[in-house]
Amino acid sequence: MTTEDDVRSYLAPIAWSRVHARVLAAFAKGWDTPEPHAWDNFMAENIELNQPLLQPGTTRSTWHDEAQRLVTLLPDIRGEVVSWAGHEDLMFIELRISATLGGKPLEFRAVDKLWLTPTGSILRRDSFFDSGPLIQAVLRRPSAWLPWWRSGIGPFLARRRFLAR
Repeated sequence: MTTEDDVRSYLAPIAWSRVHARVLAAFAKGWDTPEPHAWDNFMAENIELNQPLLQPGTTRSTWHDEAQRLVTLLPDIRGEVVSWAGHEDLMFIELRISATLGGKPLEFRAVDKLWLTPTGSILRRDSFFDSGPLIQAVLRRPSAWLPWWRSGIGPFLARRRFLAR
């Protein structure tokens, strides 16, 4: 075997469709019964996270903290995969998120953009959704005000300093 053969075997084509299928299944399973560690099996330890109303971060531990805040505010939160697309190391997954806030149903859609490794680990997740309706729902439901404040979910992420006391 020559060095050139080694390079060719290292550069063997990646079966991205299989990677996408595994990530999609794990992603959907995590949103079926969300909890902070539901996605640990496919999140890189140093994952980069960007999402509305939650603290951005660069570790799985950050996600655990933020997911706990989300599940504390919306204990019955669920996500259903509506559609997805993938091309090599990039995936887009559209979700329909549903929960109860202040005793009333809440529903919105989100799109997650995921950067993947060939083994299916997520290196980066950017979530996109219109946070306006969610903020309006909090404002219009007085019974949600205290739980929202205690959760530390944005806007006003700076209030976490007061919550830590």
